[in-house]
Amino acid sequence: MMKKIFSIVFALALVLSFSVVATPVSAQQGYAELVANITAPMNGAAIMGGDEFIVTANVTNNGSIKAETVTATIGITGNATLKAGQLATKVLVTSPNYLAANGTVAVTWTLSCTGGGAVNITVTPSGIDFLTGGLIVGSRLHSNSVIINQQKILQVAIVKPANFATFNVTNDFEVTANVTNISSLNATGITLTISIDRYAALKAGEVATRTVGDLASNATATNFTWTVSCTGDGFSRITVSPSGKVGGTTIPAAALMADTVTVKQGVFDPEPIDLVAGWNLISLPLIPLDSSISAVLAGILDNVISVWHYDAAAKRWYSFAPGASSDLTSMRDGKAYWVNMKAAQPLTLAGRKNAVPPALPPTYDVVVGWNMIGLKATNNVTAPDYLEGTKCVRIYGYKNGTWFLIPGPDYDDPEMEPGLGYWVAFTEPGTIYP
Repeated sequence: MMKKIFSIVFALALVLSFSVVATPVSAQQGYAELVANITAPMNGAAIMGGDEFIVTANVTNNGSIKAETVTATIGITGNATLKAGQLATKVLVTSPNYLAANGTVAVTWTLSCTGGGAVNITVTPSGIDFLTGGLIVGSRLHSNSVIINQQKILQVAIVKPANFATFNVTNDFEVTANVTNISSLNATGITLTISIDRYAALKAGEVATRTVGDLASNATATNFTWTVSCTGDGFSRITVSPSGKVGGTTIPAAALMADTVTVKQGVFDPEPIDLVAGWNLISLPLIPLDSSISAVLAGILDNVISVWHYDAAAKRWYSFAPGASSDLTSMRDGKAYWVNMKAAQPLTLAGRKNAVPPALPPTYDVVVGWNMIGLKATNNVTAPDYLEGTKCVRIYGYKNGTWFLIPGPDYDDPEMEPGLGYWVAFTEPGTIYP
């Protein structure tokens, strides 16, 4: 009996001793926990639009186990981007080093503002838990976000002349502008500069740049005036642009808002052409006073992406893009053009219905195949009348993003519309007499 009891006790002791030896590793407690904290800029900070600024953040291990391969990733929503060469994800700690419990490591990025408005910035940490060897996930990772406001600083308003005011070519007229600091920042060393394209110029003795001085937040300086002389018939664009500093730093262009007006000088026929955002197939309903492409498009250049024309005789395309090298240098009546627009805007053409005497009325030659044809008229004209004497077999138009055929099942009216351009297929060479 005693032997049996002893055997049972001995076996139980073995089991207990085995259990004690087998449990230490699984019984360890603790984990790594990473917390991001953006220290600059502060939430709600005001930044100049177009300026560069630094984002600084700390990543802290709030856990009781060290963390390895610690990284931080910045996310940006709004009109800002990482400066060229910057990486969104930065490695802060690599093996064999580690981020100890309660340890902190700092990280910075340089950002560039690309416009105005609110920008949301988020920093997200990541790393490996030393104990488990796995990624730190879920409730043990804590991102941090701030929202900053990219501010426009200076805004100009031309108070006279009114947009599309009319003057004789012998007139002088005044341009008067105000400037407002629309931000929460104080601006210094402010100036206003006038620029004029085409058929007007500053009167002799006038200086293009006026000194404004300093402007506190939300303050306005008024009545800066220039005298301008008309120099010819047509539309002229007049722009007044501000400049200045904030805290000794030159205000970036993205934080400055110029103002522009267009004035009409002399006697001519203005004809509007409606343009939508995206592609437009257009032509000039008048003979332009100035056929240079910069003159024809002067009122809408800020919204023009590109212009294209196909020369059927040369069998090649010509194109124009603002600020780029271009081989399309003019826009003429009788031709059609693809115009790609950033936004909808009417083009007001300055031209004449007929050639100036003693010049002959215009004619437009066509070749076999597809030709980009314009309608030189201010009223609807039937296709048979406009193309009389030529051998055409197909006419396509494009309006508000939709193709149509003249005549055709979806476009029974055979009339051609002023301001629209057309693809016309001819089976023989010919001449259009508008």
